[in-house]
Amino acid sequence: MTWRRRGSSLVVVFLGAVVVSSSLAGCSVLLPGAPESVSAAAATARESLSKEPGIESVSTEVTLRDYRGEGSISEPEAWLVRLTVKTPAGGPDLERAADTVVEALVEAGPDAQLDAVIVAPHLAGDADAEIFFGGNVGAIGVAAERVKAARELAAVDGVSRVTVGRDDKPPRVEAGGLDEWPEVVARIREIPAFGVGALRNPSLIAPMDSGDPWSGDASDGPQVELGAVSPSTAMIDEITRLAAERSVRSISFDSGEDDVHSTGGGAAQRSSLALDVDTSTDAEQVANRLVGLDDQRYWAQGAGRPSFQVTSPVGDSADSSAIVGYIGLPVGSAEPDDLPEREHLESR
Repeated sequence: MTWRRRGSSLVVVFLGAVVVSSSLAGCSVLLPGAPESVSAAAATARESLSKEPGIESVSTEVTLRDYRGEGSISEPEAWLVRLTVKTPAGGPDLERAADTVVEALVEAGPDAQLDAVIVAPHLAGDADAEIFFGGNVGAIGVAAERVKAARELAAVDGVSRVTVGRDDKPPRVEAGGLDEWPEVVARIREIPAFGVGALRNPSLIAPMDSGDPWSGDASDGPQVELGAVSPSTAMIDEITRLAAERSVRSISFDSGEDDVHSTGGGAAQRSSLALDVDTSTDAEQVANRLVGLDDQRYWAQGAGRPSFQVTSPVGDSADSSAIVGYIGLPVGSAEPDDLPEREHLESR
């Protein structure tokens, strides 16, 4: 199945001046280059990292951020330096390289905002890894935690690519063969530190088309967020079957478990399934299919029934209509009172 992917654009400003198209047709505006402090920080970081053992290459890119500040583009905070650090296959010195990258980001802090991605090819078997760091990762242990998470996820049989730390979000794990996803999920959940720190709520997605670590967010492909108990094995099976349907444009599952760890008190959040399909007829068919999943195997033991939302376009407009409900219950049913108390879920 070919997933529809949304494109993205980014104005890239290399060291020096660049011509950027303005909003007026046929016009262009010559923007000045980055401030000297930003250019110097980029050059210093690249030079220092290039000398480190375990690092094959370092490239830098200076970009003009989507700036909303009161200052001008002549100010350092309007710019971002992006470092791409490539390590040897297998990442024999990956831990040391990550520590060095974090040190470079922290040291550059007063002069420029730096982000970095470590590209580790074949970190485990054929699985590649990308480990992201922002300018605020000076906390002790962050580098080691992310590297460990990348190694453990990449070592899972069936995984082809792992992304850890991007936008400080949970890991993204790419695995082909939707019919193999239930087994891949089971193996991921067997990782001893699963559900903690950098291994909390990883998302399983289909492989991305682009090899550029800075591009794409997989928002249009099948995506399943993995909590400790949700989704259940039966629900994962059903998600992969739905993902293979030609009428399904996108499908994602939210475990609802992230709030259990990030906030306190009250009931746990309900897991949810969201689909976008081609037509309103498709939406009705998919909704009826979800209503028919009335076996408790489709929601995790001790967790509530997942909710669902099936969206389809309305004519040729940008509006949409959605059918909402709960797995195994008729559309229009009241929300079931079946969520465990948060403290009970946390204790598992």
